[in-house]
Amino acid sequence: MVSGIILAGGSSTRYGTGENKTLVELLGRPVLEYSLRVFMAAAVVDEVVLAAKAGEEAALRALAESLSPEKPVTVETGGADRAASVEKALAAARGERVLIHDGARPLVTEQMLEDCLAALEEADRSSNHELGNSRLVVVVVTGCGIDSHQGVGTVFIKNEQHRVTQKERFEAHENAKVQHIAPDREIINSSESYFMIDGRPVRNPLEQNARKLDAYVHVVHAVASRLENFRTIVRESGFEDSMMEVAFAPLAADFGILSEEEREHGVLLIDLGAGTTEFDVEYNSGIQASGVIQVGFDHVCNDLSIGLDLPISLCRKMIEDGSLVRAMRERRDWLEFPQPGSGMRRIPLVSFETIIDLRLREIFEIVKKMVADRGALNNLDAGGVLTGGGALFERTAGIFREVFDLSCRIGQPLEAGGAVIGVENPRYSTVWGALKIAAYYNELNSGNRGRGTVGNLIDAADGFLSRFRRNLSNLKETIRM
Repeated sequence: MVSGIILAGGSSTRYGTGENKTLVELLGRPVLEYSLRVFMAAAVVDEVVLAAKAGEEAALRALAESLSPEKPVTVETGGADRAASVEKALAAARGERVLIHDGARPLVTEQMLEDCLAALEEADRSSNHELGNSRLVVVVVTGCGIDSHQGVGTVFIKNEQHRVTQKERFEAHENAKVQHIAPDREIINSSESYFMIDGRPVRNPLEQNARKLDAYVHVVHAVASRLENFRTIVRESGFEDSMMEVAFAPLAADFGILSEEEREHGVLLIDLGAGTTEFDVEYNSGIQASGVIQVGFDHVCNDLSIGLDLPISLCRKMIEDGSLVRAMRERRDWLEFPQPGSGMRRIPLVSFETIIDLRLREIFEIVKKMVADRGALNNLDAGGVLTGGGALFERTAGIFREVFDLSCRIGQPLEAGGAVIGVENPRYSTVWGALKIAAYYNELNSGNRGRGTVGNLIDAADGFLSRFRRNLSNLKETIRM
């Protein structure tokens, strides 16, 4: 059974009028009605759940009944935000599979629903085992509420030989972790940056003579309640807390795309996502800094839409399908767009370039300041690595070089020094890193330190991701029609 959830209870704060934008009329119909009709007609959807704003339940029921539905329609009161509304709607849904849609977006089609469901089913088939048989769930997190700092843990060497053992190293690491962590926060990741023995910096303190060991540890932490929400989801999916491993997004991408040489000589990784931009710095194979800003490549699309008075969907399409990049590569003077009632509208290409460059420069300047504030701007001999969807845009690398005065490359999933066949795309870097983290922990738990597990993982990921990409490409083509 497949449930279709339509979110119709948002606060509509950006709409500006104070009213529910899903109930505003568009061409004589409420915006919500367009999505509702599609979900009701779709053969792949067995029931519809509407998440309503408190006080508007009756209006949504009346709208649904006016369409003479041939399948069950449930109206559920939503929560304080989108996540809470989704949670309540999921509790009311009876389907084993669920398709979730924003009721403020009226252009959904039956083909889109079919393609999404096909991608989901293909993911299940290609996994080769039931989800409940997995030994580990890797949860990749980012966004607001995540912060990091460099902690210092000190241990005095008291054994008879005055040699640093694993015991002292572990104690110093743990001492560093607990510093500056507020009660309402929880550590996500911790990694050793470097050590000091009696005031002298060392890479590896083990078996060295010393009286005092200082461990400098990079600590990433988040709001504890948010992590508990993830644990609740994991538990309700049939897993135990001990099976959940949390990873900060740029550290997962780091695990999947950086070479050992880059980690050794010093590298700045920047992951340009849709809504956020994350970064981390590695030097001497230790993480020196990491962070996240709430600005991503979606803001580039918003800037183009506002600055050039173009539909934001068109701006996203031009960037995603590469047409804007091709126009810049061909050095066209302008781009033409149909304008209702007045023929074609010409916009100079330089206008696009100016707007994009300003936003990219702002993003990189913010990252540069954050890296500098953490004392990690030096020792970047390996330059920068750009990944995420924003790295596919050609001007991104050029702006990075101008801001940081460093060389850079585009990062994509790596294994054994080369690109992973079938997933050679910066968009997959974080996912690939999460897969490698899972393989790493499974190897540790099984006692298998060989390459077999990772090799099998490559084959599985290659097959799964290539098929998943095919379904998503079908979905994209449907959207463009």
